[in-house]
Amino acid sequence: MKKGLILSLGIATLLFASRVGAQERVFRNSMVIHTTLEKAWRSMATAEGMKAWSVRDAQIEMKMLGKYHTHYSGKVGDPGTITNTILSYIPNRMFALKLGYPSNFAVPDETGKRVPLPEVVKADTVFSVAEFEDIGNGDIRVSATMLGFQTGHEWDLLHNFFRSANDSELAAMKKYLEGN
Repeated sequence: MKKGLILSLGIATLLFASRVGAQERVFRNSMVIHTTLEKAWRSMATAEGMKAWSVRDAQIEMKMLGKYHTHYSGKVGDPGTITNTILSYIPNRMFALKLGYPSNFAVPDETGKRVPLPEVVKADTVFSVAEFEDIGNGDIRVSATMLGFQTGHEWDLLHNFFRSANDSELAAMKKYLEGN
């Protein structure tokens, strides 16, 4: 029953992603990494994996409605903690998150100055789906699809921030996994 529910929510998430409105922007970052499916999954789906290559601290409850806490420079619970919610997952295949933002959330504007995005934080509509695909010959395609971006200046800043940040994160993950 639980596996069926997880699979149903995963499919619903993907269907939602394919039916977004014309004004809503969706983007996908992908990277091919020479590793195993299990290592790629553990590097993103466990606290130990995330701390090995991406964040300073993490607490991840890989379960339905579990919390995916990360902090890039401090400890989870300190100001700046990111708290995402796990909506669905299929082990070694995908997990979907509803993004949460730290109280001090800000992104660079066109001049490089960090600016808060209160409209984005209040709207609370951005989701991310991480997918892991064995494409053969010891290669895994890891993809991050984000959706829920609305229109307006704050949304443009957020969209640009995540497009760049996701590329950087996937490159760091590749460097870590291919070096170990």
